[in-house]
Amino acid sequence: MYDRVNYPAAGTTTLSFFSAPKGTSATLITAGVAAARVKSQRDTNLENQNVVPTKMFKFVGVSMAYIHTAAGTVTNNNDRDLIRNNGYLTFRIVDKDILFLPLIAIPELNPVLSTTATGNNAIAGGGGNNVPMYKFPIPITLNPYENFQVNMTFDGGTTTIATTLDVAVVLQGFMRRPT
Repeated sequence: MYDRVNYPAAGTTTLSFFSAPKGTSATLITAGVAAARVKSQRDTNLENQNVVPTKMFKFVGVSMAYIHTAAGTVTNNNDRDLIRNNGYLTFRIVDKDILFLPLIAIPELNPVLSTTATGNNAIAGGGGNNVPMYKFPIPITLNPYENFQVNMTFDGGTTTIATTLDVAVVLQGFMRRPT
């Protein structure tokens, strides 16, 4: 399961994932510009807010990705560092906290592989470069109709960045009971 949300340049204290399903409006980056758009399969595969009816999932890990307004700039690297270094992820099912994890521990699906002082030759990789996910010690089960929340919280107030960016979270796993 995956979801994408926007992190504004002015910062925020919390990002809530899986709270805006397909078909709802959200501010997201398209063609290098952050604007209101209707969430599609590109942005999430969730059809209901914070719940998956009639399906059971086993999650074995988590990954994340960053989508910038402009590729190949030094500020992109700085913005990623600020978010990674100042935040943590929480995963909650119904009323139980399942996971607390600093963002620096979560592998990126599109890491920056190299950059120059000017940023003109920054190269972003894809697919996690052989580190596809933070593997959970024990798989996490999400039963049908159980509410769940995935949030990123930023300590110490608001973390401002140079330019807005989208953050994607991928809960790596498989469906155990399809409909």
